[in-house]
Amino acid sequence: MQATATMMTSQREQSDQARMRALVRFNGLTFHSLAAASFLETAVPLHVNRLTQVFSACPDVQLWLEQIWWPQRAELGRRLRERVEATWPEFDWNSAYDEFYGNYRPRSGLRDRRGSLALEALGLCVTAAQAAAFYRSLAGSADEPSLRAIARDAARDHAAHFDYFRALFERCKRLERVGFVAAWRAAVAICRSARDDDVAAAFAPLDRNWNGAPIVPGLTYPEYRERLAQLIRRRSAPGWVERLLFRPWLERDRAAPAPLSARPQPWSLPAPLAA
Repeated sequence: MQATATMMTSQREQSDQARMRALVRFNGLTFHSLAAASFLETAVPLHVNRLTQVFSACPDVQLWLEQIWWPQRAELGRRLRERVEATWPEFDWNSAYDEFYGNYRPRSGLRDRRGSLALEALGLCVTAAQAAAFYRSLAGSADEPSLRAIARDAARDHAAHFDYFRALFERCKRLERVGFVAAWRAAVAICRSARDDDVAAAFAPLDRNWNGAPIVPGLTYPEYRERLAQLIRRRSAPGWVERLLFRPWLERDRAAPAPLSARPQPWSLPAPLAA
């Protein structure tokens, strides 16, 4: 009887695993999110090359970018790619990435030149905060334990990156006066750039590179934006700063929201993110 019970437990576990894989495999939001994230994490050398030039007067920052930030994001890109290819073998990751990279590379080195080390550091803070919230929401909604583990690791790494960039911002701010309005406008511009440039570029080739018909429901980019923002609000327990950072994801082409105060005072970032 014990052998029979063990066999039934094993069969039940296998059935549960198959059900969880199916829930992931046919989830359009999960596919588009994982595939787009795998592209952006894999393409991080484009940003490392630019940032090492921007922070050429800060050898310690260059070293951290090259030995900590880059390897961690490259490893995450590898893990995400493996997950995408294992879950959706019909999807041609190489072809889609080549299409993305060809469109993204010419723009990545030309955008976001903010003319200030403090604002560069602020931009990196905003990007890390958005990424941490994205991966937290993925960890909170994923149906498969292995996918939840990848997302939790990614959220933890990006939260640590935020801590580093926050300290870098405070360090640069001591040398450059950064007013509240300038910082607010820069943060909103960075959020919109992530929405309209980075994520949009990674999303664009996803429905065109299948061997046969796509097996996940198609999404337009506006639909994806709205569903992703709703998922993050439900699953990542965002603080007030993160809620502000994701406001542009729900905007339609509107003017930038006005800052809470127009006083020309120095601006500080909030406390470090929770992993």
